[in-house]
Amino acid sequence: MNFYCFLVTTIDAVVALAERISGTEEAFVFRMNEEVKKLGLKNTNFKNCTGLDVANHYSSAYDMAMMAKELVRHDKILEYSGIYETYLRQNTNNKFWLVNTNKLIKTFDGMDGLKTGYTKEAGYCLTATAKRNNMRLIGVIMGEETSAKRNEEMSKMLEYGFNMYTVNQYLTTKSKVGELKNDKSTKSKVNIVPMQDVNILNRKGNSKREVSYKLNVTNDELPIKKGDTIGNISIYENNKELYKINVTVEKNVDKANILELLLRNIEDIFTGENIM
Repeated sequence: MNFYCFLVTTIDAVVALAERISGTEEAFVFRMNEEVKKLGLKNTNFKNCTGLDVANHYSSAYDMAMMAKELVRHDKILEYSGIYETYLRQNTNNKFWLVNTNKLIKTFDGMDGLKTGYTKEAGYCLTATAKRNNMRLIGVIMGEETSAKRNEEMSKMLEYGFNMYTVNQYLTTKSKVGELKNDKSTKSKVNIVPMQDVNILNRKGNSKREVSYKLNVTNDELPIKKGDTIGNISIYENNKELYKINVTVEKNVDKANILELLLRNIEDIFTGENIM
């Protein structure tokens, strides 16, 4: 009875959140499916926001891993999914104790997320993520008969990954990958930096992989704020593109006024920058 009450409460909370964001559950589900399309996923279709069994509601292990990859970009998510047990509504008369259904949070080194699930049709499922030595792995288990088996298989899979592979940091969010030059800006030039770290996966014992990047600026319209996407870098290995990473400016770039442009021209004349 207690479990049933908790399940109903959770479902109600999810639907209430969907309605708060999009007005109705149907509108929220539409947005979910739009995001799936943006991620380029081909084997996912949402019919509700709860994950309960219903016709034509499905996903795949690969798609769940790609959604998790996108989700863990937001550190706040892991702050919550990495908590094993705590009180909710702690400073009220209605506080209650909540324990994470992902038991690996407590037993697996580096585990800090991400979601568990069970329905009659899907079985016991787990999308998990763990981080060790600057390497984050994501694993997906579906269709297990028990939660214990689910946890056992996930532990084996992630341990294999940590034992066999390592990552080398290639670029960070502070690495200069180019310069944005705009004659009409308050700054004549500003550094371009990646919007996320670039790490290269290596199998332990193998030679370090040699990679390079190519910068592609697609937007230099002012003003530009730090965090705005202005283009991307393509990461290459042996002339083969591995993936793309969005880039931004290191500092905000505003449009210069007439006085600022005049002063810059005078400065350029004295420094020789403006000599024809």
